[in-house]
Amino acid sequence: MKAIIKDVKLRSVFDLWARKPQGLSLADTDAIVLTIKANSKTISETFYCRITANGTLATAGANKLSLRKQKTLQAFINKYISKEKNYNIRERINEWKGRTIELIKCKGEEIIEL
Repeated sequence: MKAIIKDVKLRSVFDLWARKPQGLSLADTDAIVLTIKANSKTISETFYCRITANGTLATAGANKLSLRKQKTLQAFINKYISKEKNYNIRERINEWKGRTIELIKCKGEEIIEL
């Protein structure tokens, strides 16, 4: 199913919560919040990551879970946004609006196809 990114925001994890929820490591300091419109549904998806000072995605995680989250976000960027190696997320995140992405059904919910 095709969907369109309606809104995207780069936020600090601490803007979303006063304390980090369980499951987020110390390395997960940023959150990319996508609002996706598919048919008549609005879906929200959040990618947790660590973005370096120069705006690129950090390549090393503090643990395996954090590293897997980084790789998932990198796969999303490579498939739907840009194949550029050192893509600057901070400066170019507004370019994500209006992009078409693919959703698949999984356990009754729509998720982004990577």
